Formats: sequence, C-alpha cells, structure tokens
Amino acid sequence: MSDSRVNRVHAADIEPYRARGGQLRMVLHPGSVGSRSGYMGTVVLLPGEHVVEHFHPYSEEFLFVVNGDLVLETEDADWTLGAGDGIYVPIGKRHRLRNVGTTESLTVFHIGPLAPDPSLAHVDTEVLGERGGESTDSAAGTARILFAVTVAEEKREDFLSAYEKVRFNVAETPGHIRDQICQSSDNPEKWLITSEWNSIEEFFAWEKSEEHKELVQPMRACYTDPDFRSFSVVAETVTSRP
Repeated sequence: MSDSRVNRVHAADIEPYRARGGQLRMVLHPGSVGSRSGYMGTVVLLPGEHVVEHFHPYSEEFLFVVNGDLVLETEDADWTLGAGDGIYVPIGKRHRLRNVGTTESLTVFHIGPLAPDPSLAHVDTEVLGERGGESTDSAAGTARILFAVTVAEEKREDFLSAYEKVRFNVAETPGHIRDQICQSSDNPEKWLITSEWNSIEEFFAWEKSEEHKELVQPMRACYTDPDFRSFSVVAETVTSRP
C-alpha cells in the first residue's frame, strides 16, 4: 500500500548513481516515499557528459531543465534545451541527454507510470564508455545471490509489501543489475529471492549498510528458515535464436 503521509527527501543526501553517466539521483520513488504512480529524480551533468541512450518500455518521461545547456538526442530528432525548458519523451522512444554547454547542468525528471518490475523500468541501448567490443562471457565475474525463506500464508501480503519497498530502493544502488522474487510451484510458503550484481563486493557493501538493515527489517518479521548463498559467475550461455 502507498504511504499516506507527506514525505520530504533531500537530493543532496542521496548517493549519486554514475554507471549511466553524470550523477543520477532517485529522489521520490516507491522505496523512499511509497509512491505508486511514478518516480522523480535529478541528473547533474558536467560539460561534455551525457546519460547513455535508453528507453522506457512502460513509462513516459518528463524532463525540466533547471540550468545548463543540453541536447536531448532522440532516434528521429535532436532537441536543444536550456533553463526553463520542459520536454516530454513518449513510451518506447530512445533518447540520450547530453551537456553541450560550459557549465554544470541540473535537470529534474519524472517517470510514470511505474513498470511492473524495477528491472523493466528502462532499457539501456548503449554502455557508458563502450568501445564497440564484445565479450563472449560478458557475465563472467558478476555475482548471483540466492535467498530462500519460508513465509506463512497469513504473512504473505505483508512480506510482499515489504519486499516492494526494498526492490525499488535497490534498483538504483551502484552495482545492482536485477532482482527476482519466485514462489515455489509445489509449496506456496517457500519463496526464493535472486539478486544479480556487478560484483560480490558491491552486493556486500549494500548488504552491510545501515540503509539496508533498516529497509529489510519489516521483511525479517515475515519469514522463517532463511538460507543465503552467494556465487560468482564463471561463464554464461545465451540463446543464439533470433
């Protein structure tokens, strides 16, 4: 359920996410305020920096430039933007935001409605600093975390509600790739959470943080028989079918 309280979050208190370029901060989102219709944040770009090309398969994006000189590059046109400009990006439209000025830029973004899962919120169509090379085992060295628990039927809704906040929060954590929650087909009280990270070190950095401890507290009250396993990927096979 959404949080009925008014909540305030200060952007400067949020550790920026840099893997997609610039400094991205998720400010208001389901994990921080319990929102259900979308999320809002900021992006700071230094001169020459850009946010990698991506699209939102389930959401519209609204951008408002607070300061700076920017170009929004889309698949069919480039849009010059300055302070006070707002621009709308439709669902599924590939776009890249670039600072073409000589000063730092600040842009506020809002994305909604929410995707059915945070891992589907956006799809990157390029990698920051990508040089065009490919690796046959691009997943090698990444981490897989498996966490199995037992959840009594009467605590199922509370468990899923608590997990909802955790998954939207972790989605913007540096090093995180994706999360999945699975229910056993032969025992509905058995659940498995799988988590993928760029490295084991980045997972444990989040897992040991005070933010993590506070977030997962409501979940811990809902499950028993926890079984935690961590693995490093050695090789990955993907389908060759189109």
